[in-house]
Amino acid sequence: MALQVNVNDILSQLYHNRGVVEFLFANRENITVNELLAREDLSEEQYQKMRSLDLLYVYEGVVSLNDAVVAMFEDFMEIGEVTPGFINDYINELKRHIRFYQEVHEHRFLRSIKKYLKRINIALSREIIKLQKNVDDTYKNESNYRIKLQKLEDYRLKRDTIIDFIKKTEEVIEETRGLFSLTNDTELYGIVNALKASLIENLDFLIEIQTDITDYINKIQFQLDVYVKAQRLKEVKDHGALHFRTNFNEVVKSLNPIRFNGVKGPRTKIAIDFLFTDDGHILCQKVAQKYKISRLLMRGMAGKLPGNFKDKMVDNQIKLDTEKLVDRFLAQNKFNLFEYLIQYKFPKAIGDVKLEDRMSLFVEIAMEYEKTLDFKYRLQWYEYKDDNGKDRRIGYTVILPTVEEKKKKEKKKAA
Repeated sequence: MALQVNVNDILSQLYHNRGVVEFLFANRENITVNELLAREDLSEEQYQKMRSLDLLYVYEGVVSLNDAVVAMFEDFMEIGEVTPGFINDYINELKRHIRFYQEVHEHRFLRSIKKYLKRINIALSREIIKLQKNVDDTYKNESNYRIKLQKLEDYRLKRDTIIDFIKKTEEVIEETRGLFSLTNDTELYGIVNALKASLIENLDFLIEIQTDITDYINKIQFQLDVYVKAQRLKEVKDHGALHFRTNFNEVVKSLNPIRFNGVKGPRTKIAIDFLFTDDGHILCQKVAQKYKISRLLMRGMAGKLPGNFKDKMVDNQIKLDTEKLVDRFLAQNKFNLFEYLIQYKFPKAIGDVKLEDRMSLFVEIAMEYEKTLDFKYRLQWYEYKDDNGKDRRIGYTVILPTVEEKKKKEKKKAA
């Protein structure tokens, strides 16, 4: 028969033996019973009491915390192994309660819908944080190369699983968008909007995690290749054939000394005081450009301002009329807001408008004219090349003009 315990007994033992719990949580392997009992903060009686409450697990002289206690700490601290499977259970429960609400429209089912929307949002963010920590810890701490590669491949699959859950969640929200609008529930509206923003942000995090995993795998593969070559070299050396059957000596002699690393230092010494002058600053810039030392490429001193600089500032301060820009966007039906701003030709007086400025304008219009625009809450991608010529892409929400606003424009024109 199982021992009957209550919450007070468990909390009391965890609190009074918190030093032991912390020690076992930090050192989860190869802690023997004798090592544990040798601590000054744990007596034999306390040890037996913790065992009677199943807080400790002992096998072949090795003691550890109960798996349930470890899992509780890992959940609160957002660490431990990635377990995205239960997110699928939340999505299924969400679909089930949505069907119930469509049948009877009772508040109790609406409350459950809110609960599972919140749980999905929290669970996705927590799993992504755990995934990033596990990827970094595996690369830094795992000693076996093959196990390290296998773990990173497993984390890649778990990342793909989380992306599938995000897509499923987006589909559920899109399919029930009309139902959520009919409820007129302010709290539900806020929960849905927070979840949509979190899904977009989590996708960006997952892209960064995928980049880290790929980079780590490439580094590990390179290190593994070097290790295999070093092993073969050692075998040749052990057979005594390194200097007789290979060109090892010639290759070593042809290498540059590691001490100088192939970089030639300056032949003359320069006074420190000279480097603080304008001529010294110019010299530092030339050295930095030659040897590609970014920390020396500091911004120089600004030149003198002309006497009429205030008049020129007033002439050049031409502000963009955002309201007219939005009116022009509402009058067309060919592009969504992001595409319209990307291809829009701004006046020459404003100057060159970069991609970052157009994205900032997109966010500003979306926030200021929220009631005038039609948010589809559907993610699309825009591909472009950065300053280094690399292919990049960013995701954005599809925003279209509202039908009512188009009708108003047509009535004004007819009048």
